[in-house]
Amino acid sequence: MAAAANNASLKHVRERVFWLVLFIALAFGVLLARLWYVQVLHGETYERASTTNIIRDIEAKAPRGRIFDKDMNILAENRPSFDVYLSPHIHRPKADGEVITLLRQYLNLPDQEVERILKKSSARVGEVLIARDISRRQVALIETDQMRLPGVQVRAESHRFYPLESVGAHTLGFVSEVTSGEVAELKDYGYGPGDYVGRMGLERAFEPILRGSPGIHRSVVDARGIPQSETEAKFIMGDYQNVEPIPGRDVVLTLDSELELIIDRAVRNYPSAGVVALNPKDGSILALYSKPGFNPNSWSGRLSSVEKLRNDNNPYKPMMDKSISAYFPGSTFKIAGALAVLEEGIMPPDEEIKCHGSYRFGGRRFRCWKRGGHGKMNLMDALANSCDVYFYKAAEVMGIDKIAEYGYRLGFGEHTGFSVNHESAGRVPTKEWHEKHGPDGFHPGFALNTVLGQGDTLATPLQTAIAYAAIANGGTIYHPRLVKEVRNYQGDMLFEFPPRKRKSLNAKKENLEAIQKGLWMTANVDGGTAYAHRFEGVEVAGKTGTAQVVKIGRVRVANRDMQFRHRDHAWFASYAPADDPEIVLVVLLEHGGHGGSDAAPVAMKILEEYFNSDRTTLKQKLPEALRAPEPSNLSDEEAIP
Repeated sequence: MAAAANNASLKHVRERVFWLVLFIALAFGVLLARLWYVQVLHGETYERASTTNIIRDIEAKAPRGRIFDKDMNILAENRPSFDVYLSPHIHRPKADGEVITLLRQYLNLPDQEVERILKKSSARVGEVLIARDISRRQVALIETDQMRLPGVQVRAESHRFYPLESVGAHTLGFVSEVTSGEVAELKDYGYGPGDYVGRMGLERAFEPILRGSPGIHRSVVDARGIPQSETEAKFIMGDYQNVEPIPGRDVVLTLDSELELIIDRAVRNYPSAGVVALNPKDGSILALYSKPGFNPNSWSGRLSSVEKLRNDNNPYKPMMDKSISAYFPGSTFKIAGALAVLEEGIMPPDEEIKCHGSYRFGGRRFRCWKRGGHGKMNLMDALANSCDVYFYKAAEVMGIDKIAEYGYRLGFGEHTGFSVNHESAGRVPTKEWHEKHGPDGFHPGFALNTVLGQGDTLATPLQTAIAYAAIANGGTIYHPRLVKEVRNYQGDMLFEFPPRKRKSLNAKKENLEAIQKGLWMTANVDGGTAYAHRFEGVEVAGKTGTAQVVKIGRVRVANRDMQFRHRDHAWFASYAPADDPEIVLVVLLEHGGHGGSDAAPVAMKILEEYFNSDRTTLKQKLPEALRAPEPSNLSDEEAIP
């Protein structure tokens, strides 16, 4: 029985081995059949696919977020452009000099650009940018001659476009390509060669918000870099592994671009100016204007050497934002002295001082701008007529530190909190400051210069606008508000920036009303320094200022006979309507002459058009400015990367 059992077990094992061998034989048979199918029947096809096709991964640039004004007019957007790239691992520069010759011919490449291309392509790593923003004619030349241009690809991308060009350029800023030195520094933040970064203004300050996230597009090209059909691509890769880019977020500003165009026209006869307009009720900036400006379209991307040289040699400094740069404020600073006089009880507002045209102090004669004198002046008269003698007397009693205290209360001498560009803090000198920085220490007479906004006093147009807004609104200093909200690319609001109060003047209501009356008299009572330039329909309150930049000698010289850099600065700080202010406007004409005869008429012209012009007519002009031009390629100017 034991033998029979062993025979049965052996038979069972043999059956299992048989089926196992049969299974292995069938498996090998299928494998051999598949190998025969691939290598014999379709060997040529697969060999071609594996040796002549290359999968190309192309980073899809994310559209940069747009910038809008308060009425949703576009201030910065993206327009389509055509860029040319060369793939060094496909192109063989030493064996195929025809490619470089053709590119030089079609794209007008200078010798130094050709050298750069050859140097980068010899590394055979990544793609080499040949040219940006070429014309449609150049696109056609390259596309029709693709067979002789292996590894060359024209790619449709977006470039930054600023419809208003130089108007508001300092606030918006510009973008440019990251330099080779910055690539390593910014690599961890997702930047690489060919990426753009904000260089100035909002473009720099809001770079993380405006910049989107890139995607990736995969395609198949043959050994000469020619794209293959979608069918062949799917045969090799299967489904495309495309990741769509995420656009940057849009930024909506408080700016009024129509107002900025009005300002641009109003200052056309002056070579250098800074203008600020804001809403006194919440600190929203309506206009930040600096002249001369620069064209951010020229600076974004490829800056020509001619354009760079033109800006560098311009004596009026087009890259300098004059709206946040510090100047002698002249008589616009007198509101600090006026507030100190009233709050400290130095003199009641209706007490009169007689102006004879000069004031004696410390053995020196301090002159009033009106040689014959103003006669009897109270505080309101002194503001309206800009009487220097009244403020000389007040400064002698108060001293420089008390003037500085109220200057700081109004926001002078410190940063406003405007973080878009690097603003100047200005300066309100004190006794301690003079003892530390003055060559001869402090002299009591410095107070008389300080109260007039002269001496070592410095203020920016933005600081001045914020100070006058506080007078206009009853005593509140606001943080300047430029950004209203941030939206996604579909227009949905993500978050907003509400108005923020910075501090309060803590001044008595009757004292502010006295100053307001004096500012109203400036433009509405005969004798006021801006009275001759008033306009119908809206009452304006304000203060003129003429700031000397060189010491006056015994013989006065007219501004028109001086060198430009020696001429006075012309100021006019104002708000309107006087009884319920909607706008504060500060005009600085750098070396522009006099506040009453130069800055005041410019400001009044701006305000008149702002209040009385048909705004629908202005809106009709904007679409023309918003139309993007046909891209053009530099031909005879060296491009600065």
